Amino acid sequence: MKSLLALLPIIFLGAQTSFAETQTAQAITQDFMPLQFNQETSAGCSWENTGCITIRIPNLRNADGLLGVALFSSDKGFPENSDKAFALTGMKLNQAKPEIVLKNIPYGTYAVCVLHDENANMEMDKNWIGIPKEGFGASNNPKISMGPPEFEESNFVLDSQSMDLVIDINYF
Repeated sequence: MKSLLALLPIIFLGAQTSFAETQTAQAITQDFMPLQFNQETSAGCSWENTGCITIRIPNLRNADGLLGVALFSSDKGFPENSDKAFALTGMKLNQAKPEIVLKNIPYGTYAVCVLHDENANMEMDKNWIGIPKEGFGASNNPKISMGPPEFEESNFVLDSQSMDLVIDINYF
């Protein structure tokens, strides 16, 4: 779980990654960070057929803080290294059931990670033994046990003009 939880500060602060570093100012100063594609991971994609992925998050425990979203096109980096993500976005929360639409995504296989930074301190808060105090989730809502979800259990295929995902946030 530690790796998945480390994604939030990377998305919002740009810590430790060159791809995410370019998103820093936008995420902090805007209510919504526009979808940013990773030039390295998206370079070989065919952009001929694209679709939209609508992500609904029905179970945030509150509308406080920030929400970070990372879209991965392979198991490389999933979910711990946002520098390997296909695309990143984020938003300041103003509703308890947010919806994020990822537009112009090439057809293919993907997995999504979502993190809820409730106090907007740009880091995943944990208790003294390392259990997260803030929420996280992944596409397909895999069962969270002793570590982060695997790409294989979180992936889905985008092969139409639109797709809806519902991602449940896990709180401990």
